[in-house]
Amino acid sequence: MQKSSLVGHIIEAYSEFAGNSAVPADSVLRRFFLNRKYLGSTDRRAIASAYFGAIKNFLRLEAIAQDAFPTEVHKPELVIAAYLIVFEKEDPEKTRLYLTELPNAFKADYPRQAFQAMADRDREDQRLKGMSVDQKLSILLSFPLWFVKEVEQEYGNDSVEPLLQSLNAEAATSLRVNTTIMSRDELRNELASQGIETELSKLSEEGLLLHKRMNVWDLPSFKRGAFEIQDEASQLVAPFAGIHSNRIKILDACAGAGGKTLHLSSLLKNQGEIFATDVDERKLDELKKRVVRSHAQNIRIVPPDKYEKILKDKIGFFDIVLLDVPCSGTGTLRRNPSIKWNLTEEMLEELTVKQRAILEENMNFVKPGGKLLYATCSVLKSEGEEQVEWFSSEHPEFHLEETKRTHPEKDGCDGFFAARIKRS
Repeated sequence: MQKSSLVGHIIEAYSEFAGNSAVPADSVLRRFFLNRKYLGSTDRRAIASAYFGAIKNFLRLEAIAQDAFPTEVHKPELVIAAYLIVFEKEDPEKTRLYLTELPNAFKADYPRQAFQAMADRDREDQRLKGMSVDQKLSILLSFPLWFVKEVEQEYGNDSVEPLLQSLNAEAATSLRVNTTIMSRDELRNELASQGIETELSKLSEEGLLLHKRMNVWDLPSFKRGAFEIQDEASQLVAPFAGIHSNRIKILDACAGAGGKTLHLSSLLKNQGEIFATDVDERKLDELKKRVVRSHAQNIRIVPPDKYEKILKDKIGFFDIVLLDVPCSGTGTLRRNPSIKWNLTEEMLEELTVKQRAILEENMNFVKPGGKLLYATCSVLKSEGEEQVEWFSSEHPEFHLEETKRTHPEKDGCDGFFAARIKRS
């Protein structure tokens, strides 16, 4: 494909996302590719790389484009042009010519000097010179200013930039082996025989990391349930429950599509009993498909309309109650950069209120001596450590045993928090 046509596709994809940023970025791109089946794997990789790169760095790119084109705010072709020049080191004049050759509605002929201005890093430095450190980080790393300040307050000045940089990094594709079907070494050997290189996860005993991105959904091993796609950090939650017997009862009260439900099933070696429920029935429909594929036989899915009937008499019944609560998702920004576009302080406040309500609504399902496992995919302590401290102080019959937090800038995985709380 000619470069101008490739650039045109990148602009189209970015424009589709920017016009509806409430939809997850990966969903937008998946639909974009589905409607353009003529695109080969090489072109798809190039489009995806620039698309996600622009979304992750949108505040900086918009600032650069607006500075060079004061009257042309937020035009998709200019944001992508800025991305190509700044991050892919494309020649400014070549980039300008690509836009004049576009085969779509974004075709335009802009002044040469404006593209030279976008390539001028000294010009950018001067523009940022009068800003505070927080403001500079907000623009350069493309995070809302309030979020930068929140991270600084929780972690301190020295930790802000490394953490934010890590959340803009590319995430490796991580697999969790379904050990009820095969061992990690067996799956690794099978993939190697197909020319797929992996390395062992250093964080998860069941994890494999792919050396390069690829479509794993068509692999025979995936179709027969030998693995799930799950970040290394997420893989640490189920084992953190400290399961010592497979004859136990577990409630996964915020199961979603069931990544951790399936992991718990595997750890129980298909024994015991897991009740999985969620307020979103569509996610439970996805879990049903995954249960079939994974050959899990100890999962009982409880849809919202059957919640009262099935669980109302289960007070003090469960050995483990897992609450993977709704959260900001800021720990997953490497893979879900669109979160940055939509998250507000008000939304965060609403989430923390909801998290406390979920804790109190589900705590009585834990039997005496049982454990409550609280988890979030957030880097913010206000959704993790602070929530657990509040819960323990409000409900002294629950004793905090241990917490675990992953740090993207140190561990190279998503930012996750988990707490194991025992009921006396």
